[in-house]
Amino acid sequence: MIRKEIEKILCDAAKRQNIDSEFCVTFSALPSLCDFQCNSCFVLAKKLGKNPFDVANQIVGSVESNKFYHFSVARPAFINISLTQQGLKHMAECLLNANYNFAQGKKIFLDYGGPNIGKAMHIGHMRSFNIGEAFKRLYKKLGFKVVCDIFLGDWGMPMGLIMAMLEKEGTLEKYMSGQMPLTLDVMNRAYPKASLLKGEDENFKQRAESLTLAFQNKQQPYFDFWKKLRDVSVTEIKKVCKLLNVDFDLWNGESNASEYIPTILKIFEEKGLSRISEGALVVDVAEEGEQIPIPKKSPDEVQRYENPMPPLMLKKSNGGDKYETSDIATIYFRNKEYNPDILHYFTDARQNQRFVQIFRACKKAGISPEGQLLWHTGFGTINGKDGKALKTRDGGNMQLNDLLNMLYEKAEQKLVENGTAHDDDLKRKIGNAALKFADLSNSVEKDYNFDIDRVLSFEGKTGPYIQYTACRIKSILAKAPKFEENYNFSSEHHKNVLIALNRLSASYKICFEAKSLNDLCASLYDVASAFSSFYNAYHILSEQDKSLQSAHLTLLKMVLKFIEEGCYVLGIEVPEKM
Repeated sequence: MIRKEIEKILCDAAKRQNIDSEFCVTFSALPSLCDFQCNSCFVLAKKLGKNPFDVANQIVGSVESNKFYHFSVARPAFINISLTQQGLKHMAECLLNANYNFAQGKKIFLDYGGPNIGKAMHIGHMRSFNIGEAFKRLYKKLGFKVVCDIFLGDWGMPMGLIMAMLEKEGTLEKYMSGQMPLTLDVMNRAYPKASLLKGEDENFKQRAESLTLAFQNKQQPYFDFWKKLRDVSVTEIKKVCKLLNVDFDLWNGESNASEYIPTILKIFEEKGLSRISEGALVVDVAEEGEQIPIPKKSPDEVQRYENPMPPLMLKKSNGGDKYETSDIATIYFRNKEYNPDILHYFTDARQNQRFVQIFRACKKAGISPEGQLLWHTGFGTINGKDGKALKTRDGGNMQLNDLLNMLYEKAEQKLVENGTAHDDDLKRKIGNAALKFADLSNSVEKDYNFDIDRVLSFEGKTGPYIQYTACRIKSILAKAPKFEENYNFSSEHHKNVLIALNRLSASYKICFEAKSLNDLCASLYDVASAFSSFYNAYHILSEQDKSLQSAHLTLLKMVLKFIEEGCYVLGIEVPEKM
């Protein structure tokens, strides 16, 4: 709001000089010189055929007297804007009355999580949960009507492989009848063995495929056993979601869209878009002249391309459904039931091309109506601090539960070192904050290295440091005398905190446009750092000047409010104490 206000002042000044131009105001790159800056006169001068410095002076000279801002010009043609003391109060009022709603009631459907039933969740699911949940909260803050779905992988071959392995071991009928209790451990043991065996034994692979086709055709008793596999998995997945402070409106999966597969296949057929290729049903989605980038093995490697994009397979040669077919049927189902303006998917970046194919096919067939936006955000991988895949202590691949247990254990060690009594909920909140802040402070599409000791630190750019800052403010406010809110801020430290809050307020729209949460994380850290400098400069509770003390405490309330709001968007819970 502040920057828009300054931009309007400059536009009005230009109009008084018969100049019609837009101005862009940014936060100052040199805070010691000014609070905001405008570099627009360089482009404007070229357009007018004049000296940039003269144009900047001409604009500033036409600015009407203003009690909130002081305008000046610095060579070669920068317009510098500094806040007056009245401007600080005005900024605080603008921040408290900020309106983030620019969605105008648009509906957005989010798809994130995506674990497969019958398989242990890996750390990639953690990224999907963290990123998707944060965007759900961000979109709600920005005024969108939001529906979110975990979209379980519950209709593919992994379930057929588990059935085939249990059948091979002679226990399938016992699990079906309930003679033996079906647990996630049973599935987690059976699936890796089956996955390995299918590559070695063609007969076993064919049996798994036939069992997959059996439950997809709702053939008994396999369909009822599939429902049992799903129920056991969903119960365990919900436990992990509760730990991570993640929740969904819908717990649908590929199975929910299965009944619409014949409908979408008919649409492709009637529009002449599908064809048979080597026994499989495919649809061509390549566009003339396009080049598909081949992922680089290193940043320094020359970018190479493949051309064109391969066709999208709708049906396997054996008649089985493809995951892509389920995804298209799901878009059809979601449009039929919810009619969203935007569909936004979050998956591993290795699925980028797959979603391009799916979205193109939906647009070609009219399954996604004209004007509907289809977005896919592909995220990078999480590695250990050595840049290699995260491993357990015994050297195995780390699953999501392994990572969470390790984080919570380390968080408890930190709390014990700080003299805090055992508290399961507190260690969970701190562990989650460390995980989510580390995850979301990196640009979404990039891989990053995870150092558990660094991310759990109560100092530096970490989630626990943000939590600790909020807890420290809560402690001060709890000890403070009653006070009336006082926005007569006067010091440089007051201003630095307000500027940091302004950056935080602006970060929500930046995150929306970039489809990444790292700017919000950086802004939260900047607020915490500015508060720390402010806190170290004053003895707030022992301040004798009551007017100044009330201004200090008012600023503390603002900082706490903004930190808690930012943490909520990231999915970070702020405890009462640490």
